[in-house]
Amino acid sequence: METRGLGVVPGNRIWPVLDGVDLSAGTGEVVGVAGASGAGKSTLLAAISGLVPWHRPARMTGSVLLDGEPVEGLDPAQRAPLLATVLDRPEAQLFLGTPRAELEAVTVLRRTGECDAVAAFGLGPLLDRSTATLSSGERQRVALALGLAGAPGVPVLLDEPTAHLDAAGVAALGELLDGAAREGGCIVLAEQAGWRLREAVGRWVILDGGRAVPAAPPGPPAFPAPPEPPGRESVLRAVGLRLERGRRCLVRDGSFAIRRGEVVVLSGANGSGKSVLARVLAGLERPAAGTVRRAGRVALMLPSDPLQLFEATVAREAASTGAGEEAVARVLRRHGLAALAARAPWTLSRGEARRLVHAVLDLLRPAVTILDEPAQGLDPGNLLRLVDLLHRRAARGRACLILTHREELGAAAHRTLAIRDGRIVEGP
Repeated sequence: METRGLGVVPGNRIWPVLDGVDLSAGTGEVVGVAGASGAGKSTLLAAISGLVPWHRPARMTGSVLLDGEPVEGLDPAQRAPLLATVLDRPEAQLFLGTPRAELEAVTVLRRTGECDAVAAFGLGPLLDRSTATLSSGERQRVALALGLAGAPGVPVLLDEPTAHLDAAGVAALGELLDGAAREGGCIVLAEQAGWRLREAVGRWVILDGGRAVPAAPPGPPAFPAPPEPPGRESVLRAVGLRLERGRRCLVRDGSFAIRRGEVVVLSGANGSGKSVLARVLAGLERPAAGTVRRAGRVALMLPSDPLQLFEATVAREAASTGAGEEAVARVLRRHGLAALAARAPWTLSRGEARRLVHAVLDLLRPAVTILDEPAQGLDPGNLLRLVDLLHRRAARGRACLILTHREELGAAAHRTLAIRDGRIVEGP
């Protein structure tokens, strides 16, 4: 797979996102693409797969080549047998009723045999479940299995493949990437948390100023601890919670409290019930048993940004909270979104959209903010700024519960919790 002088100017913009990108990946290679939020990582993969410009209008220059042949004239459907793509939103490419049906369909398309990823990702118990009942992490495992079923026969593009994966899922992905490389596969992945994949990625480039330049393997950011202790008063308390999804019990007798000004990180394996717990705590769902007591407004950032963005521009999205112009301008600057105020939310990168949702929650000034996988799409610099904002809010008495697989975020919290074996326990 190769790009030569690839340039992309999205249909709603004047300046290019990509400007002369030269990138190649040969057989037996896993190439990682890093870069700040909005640098063009997803745009690069979309241009290779044909989503740009066929489904996302843009002006393009340069060439995309597969096996030495240019493919600009082929639409995404025509490119589908030639390469596999896993989007950064797994829910956007799962269409059939069960994971088994999805896997059977891709097996027919690519004429592959049994996919090693099914066993590596532990998908056996999920194969006949309704896709609608899967967690974000479980859906990502399925989507990755579908994409990696094409290796080593075709190049594979992975966009933020670790975003929803727990530690076991990341380890499984690393092993699959190693195996694909040994068998002569060609994989290009865009990833903000590249250190989670360790040696599975053989070579890194970074998008800077619209071009791809060689880069060292990325390292994890170091987060500071909260500067002040929390208060004593509870602002959110769960007592005897029982959480169910379908006929499965996810959490039984879950009890814990969050104090004023406290930052708490909660982890758990894919499918353990973190997102269900978040919706119950925010009042969007009812528990099967138990109670939730709230001392003030509870705001929730969902793991999928499009579900929380409705207005025509970034500025109008922020103003929809009822905040005045000065407050909106101040918060957009605080979250690095001032230059994007006139942009439509649906044109933002994953990281920019996450920052916009967080800015809206910031304007609401809730007593407790629940952030479900807030690190998705955020580069290390933006993630450090987010932690700083959370600490400053905590100093003013506003609490935060972070649901995440990113173990390094535990250092930024007063306390860590985990869902383990159906119970909510102290510790990572």
